[in-house]
Amino acid sequence: MSPLPNPLAFRRRVPGRGFIRAVWWDFCAFLCWSWLKLSYGLRRIHRNRVPRTGAILVISNHQSFLDPMVNGVTVWDRQFTALARDSLFVGPFGWILRSVSARPIKREGGDLEAMKAALAELEAGRVVIIYPEGTRSPDGSLQEFKRGVLLLLRRAKPTVLPMGVEGTFDAWPRGRKLPRMRGKVVCVCGEPLSGEELAKLDGEQALAAMREAVAKAHDEARDIRDRWVGGGR
Repeated sequence: MSPLPNPLAFRRRVPGRGFIRAVWWDFCAFLCWSWLKLSYGLRRIHRNRVPRTGAILVISNHQSFLDPMVNGVTVWDRQFTALARDSLFVGPFGWILRSVSARPIKREGGDLEAMKAALAELEAGRVVIIYPEGTRSPDGSLQEFKRGVLLLLRRAKPTVLPMGVEGTFDAWPRGRKLPRMRGKVVCVCGEPLSGEELAKLDGEQALAAMREAVAKAHDEARDIRDRWVGGGR
Protein backbone atom coordinates (compact mmCIF):
# COMPACT_ATOMS: atom_id res chain seq x y z
CA MET A 1 0.00 0.00 0.00
CA SER A 2 1.35 3.42 -0.98
CA PRO A 3 2.15 5.68 1.99
CA LEU A 4 0.50 8.57 0.16
CA PRO A 5 -3.32 8.72 0.02
CA ASN A 6 -5.08 10.55 -2.79
CA PRO A 7 -5.88 14.07 -1.52
CA LEU A 8 -8.55 14.42 -4.22
CA ALA A 9 -10.60 11.83 -2.31
CA PHE A 10 -11.11 14.30 0.54
CA ARG A 11 -14.93 14.09 0.37
CA ARG A 12 -14.68 10.41 1.25
CA ARG A 13 -11.76 10.73 3.65
CA VAL A 14 -13.05 13.72 5.65
CA PRO A 15 -16.69 14.51 4.76
CA GLY A 16 -17.46 18.20 5.05
CA ARG A 17 -13.81 19.27 5.05
CA GLY A 18 -12.04 21.08 2.21
CA PHE A 19 -9.22 20.09 -0.11
CA ILE A 20 -6.67 22.37 1.58
CA ARG A 21 -7.24 20.73 4.98
CA ALA A 22 -6.73 17.29 3.43
CA VAL A 23 -3.50 18.39 1.73
CA TRP A 24 -2.17 19.97 4.93
CA TRP A 25 -2.93 16.78 6.86
CA ASP A 26 -1.14 14.70 4.21
CA PHE A 27 1.88 17.00 4.32
CA CYS A 28 2.12 16.79 8.14
CA ALA A 29 1.51 13.04 8.05
CA PHE A 30 4.26 12.59 5.46
CA LEU A 31 6.75 14.44 7.66
CA CYS A 32 5.76 12.35 10.69
CA TRP A 33 5.85 9.09 8.75
CA SER A 34 9.28 9.90 7.30
CA TRP A 35 10.72 10.61 10.76
CA LEU A 36 9.08 7.59 12.39
CA LYS A 37 10.26 5.32 9.58
CA LEU A 38 13.83 6.61 9.63
CA SER A 39 14.20 6.73 13.42
CA TYR A 40 12.08 3.77 14.52
CA GLY A 41 11.54 1.68 11.38
CA LEU A 42 7.80 2.03 12.00
CA ARG A 43 5.80 -1.04 10.98
CA ARG A 44 2.07 -0.56 10.37
CA ILE A 45 0.19 -3.85 10.42
CA HIS A 46 -3.33 -4.65 9.04
CA ARG A 47 -3.95 -1.19 7.64
CA ASN A 48 -6.53 -2.78 5.34
CA ARG A 49 -8.78 -3.05 8.41
CA VAL A 50 -9.29 0.73 8.51
CA PRO A 51 -12.80 1.39 7.10
CA ARG A 52 -12.67 3.63 4.06
CA THR A 53 -15.93 5.43 4.88
CA GLY A 54 -18.16 6.20 7.82
CA ALA A 55 -17.59 7.35 11.38
CA ILE A 56 -14.74 5.61 13.20
CA LEU A 57 -13.78 5.81 16.86
CA VAL A 58 -10.12 4.75 17.09
CA ILE A 59 -9.11 3.48 20.53
CA SER A 60 -5.50 2.69 21.35
CA ASN A 61 -3.17 1.98 24.22
CA HIS A 62 -1.12 5.00 25.23
CA GLN A 63 2.60 4.63 25.96
CA SER A 64 4.09 7.92 24.81
CA PHE A 65 3.71 11.36 23.27
CA LEU A 66 4.67 9.60 20.02
CA ASP A 67 1.43 7.61 19.93
CA PRO A 68 -0.79 10.18 18.14
CA MET A 69 1.77 10.42 15.32
CA VAL A 70 2.04 6.62 15.10
CA ASN A 71 -1.73 6.17 15.13
CA GLY A 72 -2.17 9.05 12.70
CA VAL A 73 0.10 7.70 9.99
CA THR A 74 -1.39 4.23 10.43
CA VAL A 75 -4.91 5.47 9.62
CA TRP A 76 -3.44 8.07 7.26
CA ASP A 77 -6.17 7.78 4.63
CA ARG A 78 -8.79 8.87 7.19
CA GLN A 79 -7.78 12.18 8.75
CA PHE A 80 -8.79 12.09 12.41
CA THR A 81 -9.50 14.42 15.29
CA ALA A 82 -7.44 13.64 18.39
CA LEU A 83 -8.27 14.67 21.93
CA ALA A 84 -5.04 15.79 23.62
CA ARG A 85 -4.37 17.26 27.03
CA ASP A 86 -4.90 21.02 27.12
CA SER A 87 -1.39 21.82 28.38
CA LEU A 88 0.05 20.88 24.97
CA PHE A 89 -1.86 23.63 23.17
CA VAL A 90 0.70 26.35 23.75
CA GLY A 91 2.49 28.58 21.22
CA PRO A 92 3.36 27.39 17.71
CA PHE A 93 2.98 23.72 18.70
CA GLY A 94 -0.58 24.41 19.82
CA TRP A 95 -1.33 26.03 16.46
CA ILE A 96 0.01 22.96 14.62
CA LEU A 97 -2.11 20.66 16.77
CA ARG A 98 -5.24 22.64 16.03
CA SER A 99 -4.41 22.82 12.32
CA VAL A 100 -4.53 19.02 12.11
CA SER A 101 -7.85 18.97 13.99
CA ALA A 102 -6.57 18.07 17.46
CA ARG A 103 -8.75 19.34 20.29
CA PRO A 104 -7.72 20.11 23.88
CA ILE A 105 -9.29 18.19 26.74
CA LYS A 106 -8.91 18.87 30.45
CA ARG A 107 -7.23 16.03 32.30
CA GLU A 108 -9.18 16.46 35.52
CA GLY A 109 -12.87 15.61 35.35
CA GLY A 110 -13.06 15.41 31.56
CA ASP A 111 -14.19 18.21 29.27
CA LEU A 112 -17.77 18.40 28.03
CA GLU A 113 -16.95 20.84 25.20
CA ALA A 114 -14.19 18.60 23.87
CA MET A 115 -16.50 15.60 23.97
CA LYS A 116 -19.20 17.58 22.14
CA ALA A 117 -16.65 18.46 19.44
CA ALA A 118 -15.62 14.82 19.13
CA LEU A 119 -19.26 13.76 18.92
CA ALA A 120 -19.87 16.29 16.13
CA GLU A 121 -16.94 14.82 14.20
CA LEU A 122 -18.38 11.33 14.47
CA GLU A 123 -21.88 12.45 13.54
CA ALA A 124 -20.38 14.06 10.41
CA GLY A 125 -18.94 10.67 9.39
CA ARG A 126 -15.36 11.50 10.30
CA VAL A 127 -12.77 9.88 12.59
CA VAL A 128 -11.88 10.50 16.23
CA ILE A 129 -9.08 8.91 18.24
CA ILE A 130 -9.24 8.62 21.99
CA TYR A 131 -6.97 6.98 24.55
CA PRO A 132 -9.35 5.30 27.01
CA GLU A 133 -6.60 4.86 29.62
CA GLY A 134 -6.80 8.63 30.07
CA THR A 135 -3.06 9.23 30.24
CA ARG A 136 0.25 7.66 29.24
CA SER A 137 1.08 4.34 30.83
CA PRO A 138 3.68 4.61 33.61
CA ASP A 139 5.39 1.38 32.55
CA GLY A 140 4.22 0.62 28.99
CA SER A 141 1.56 -1.90 30.04
CA LEU A 142 -2.13 -1.49 29.21
CA GLN A 143 -4.02 0.27 32.03
CA GLU A 144 -7.70 0.19 32.93
CA PHE A 145 -10.10 2.12 30.67
CA LYS A 146 -11.95 5.24 31.85
CA ARG A 147 -15.68 5.56 31.23
CA GLY A 148 -15.52 8.72 29.10
CA VAL A 149 -15.28 6.70 25.90
CA LEU A 150 -18.77 5.33 26.56
CA LEU A 151 -20.34 8.74 25.91
CA LEU A 152 -19.05 8.79 22.34
CA LEU A 153 -19.92 5.14 21.80
CA ARG A 154 -23.52 5.43 22.96
CA ARG A 155 -24.32 8.76 21.34
CA ALA A 156 -22.75 8.18 17.90
CA LYS A 157 -22.51 4.35 17.69
CA PRO A 158 -19.49 4.56 15.35
CA THR A 159 -17.40 1.68 14.12
CA VAL A 160 -14.73 1.15 16.79
CA LEU A 161 -11.21 0.45 15.52
CA PRO A 162 -8.89 -0.93 18.23
CA MET A 163 -5.18 -0.34 17.80
CA GLY A 164 -2.10 -1.55 19.64
CA VAL A 165 1.21 0.33 19.78
CA GLU A 166 4.48 -1.13 21.04
CA GLY A 167 7.93 0.45 21.26
CA THR A 168 6.95 4.05 21.86
CA PHE A 169 7.42 3.64 25.62
CA ASP A 170 11.06 2.68 25.08
CA ALA A 171 11.48 5.58 22.66
CA TRP A 172 9.86 8.24 24.84
CA PRO A 173 8.68 7.13 28.31
CA ARG A 174 7.02 9.33 30.86
CA GLY A 175 9.54 11.48 32.69
CA ARG A 176 11.88 11.83 29.74
CA LYS A 177 11.97 15.33 28.25
CA LEU A 178 12.94 14.35 24.70
CA PRO A 179 12.58 11.12 22.72
CA ARG A 180 15.42 8.75 21.98
CA MET A 181 16.23 9.01 18.30
CA ARG A 182 16.51 5.28 17.65
CA GLY A 183 14.23 2.36 18.38
CA LYS A 184 11.70 -0.04 16.91
CA VAL A 185 7.98 0.76 16.84
CA VAL A 186 5.04 -1.36 15.69
CA CYS A 187 1.38 -0.38 15.34
CA VAL A 188 -1.32 -2.99 14.75
CA CYS A 189 -4.91 -2.34 13.65
CA GLY A 190 -7.31 -4.79 15.27
CA GLU A 191 -10.58 -6.09 13.87
CA PRO A 192 -13.22 -3.33 13.73
CA LEU A 193 -16.04 -3.60 16.27
CA SER A 194 -19.69 -2.69 15.69
CA GLY A 195 -20.65 0.40 17.63
CA GLU A 196 -24.29 -0.64 17.43
CA GLU A 197 -23.54 -3.96 19.14
CA LEU A 198 -21.23 -2.44 21.76
CA ALA A 199 -23.85 0.17 22.64
CA LYS A 200 -26.29 -2.64 23.55
CA LEU A 201 -23.98 -3.82 26.33
CA ASP A 202 -23.89 -2.31 29.79
CA GLY A 203 -21.02 0.03 30.54
CA GLU A 204 -18.67 -2.44 32.16
CA GLN A 205 -19.23 -5.05 29.45
CA ALA A 206 -18.60 -2.51 26.69
CA LEU A 207 -15.42 -1.26 28.36
CA ALA A 208 -14.22 -4.84 28.84
CA ALA A 209 -14.89 -5.70 25.19
CA MET A 210 -13.01 -2.64 23.95
CA ARG A 211 -10.10 -3.19 26.31
CA GLU A 212 -9.86 -6.83 25.25
CA ALA A 213 -9.72 -5.78 21.58
CA VAL A 214 -6.97 -3.23 22.27
CA ALA A 215 -5.08 -5.78 24.40
CA LYS A 216 -5.21 -8.30 21.53
CA ALA A 217 -3.82 -5.74 19.07
CA HIS A 218 -1.18 -4.69 21.60
CA ASP A 219 -0.14 -8.31 22.18
CA GLU A 220 0.29 -8.79 18.43
CA ALA A 221 2.34 -5.59 18.17
CA ARG A 222 4.53 -6.72 21.06
CA ASP A 223 5.07 -10.18 19.54
CA ILE A 224 6.07 -8.65 16.19
CA ARG A 225 8.44 -6.22 17.86
CA ASP A 226 9.98 -8.94 20.04
CA ARG A 227 10.76 -11.04 16.95
CA TRP A 228 12.09 -7.95 15.20
CA VAL A 229 14.39 -7.02 18.08
CA GLY A 230 15.46 -10.66 18.35
CA GLY A 231 16.44 -10.77 14.71
CA GLY A 232 13.37 -12.64 13.41
CA ARG A 233 10.85 -11.42 10.86
